[in-house]
Amino acid sequence: MDDGKLVRLMKALADASRFRMVQEIAAAGELTCGEVGELFDLAQPTVSHHLKILADSGVLFVRRDGQHALISVNGALLDEALMLVPRRLRTKPRPVVAAASASRRPLRKRTRRA
Repeated sequence: MDDGKLVRLMKALADASRFRMVQEIAAAGELTCGEVGELFDLAQPTVSHHLKILADSGVLFVRRDGQHALISVNGALLDEALMLVPRRLRTKPRPVVAAASASRRPLRKRTRRA
């Protein structure tokens, strides 16, 4: 997973309503859009908007069954992201600067002559 996809996934989960939607869908295993809407005090277009963001980021799978859209959580993607975040944000140790080189005068900038 590249950094762009990881950031997109994290942004999708950063909204409290979307995060809770993912929790509810994961707990149920699979829900329809209507069932998700019944769990939240949000207008149906708002629920659809949040679900679209989650699906576009890859957090949710959407499967069609006739007229119904069945939604489930992409657990493998979330597991991958949770493993990647610490590795991507880990700082590299800084090289130790020797005392002698630290006491040297800084190099002068060269100036261009016309």
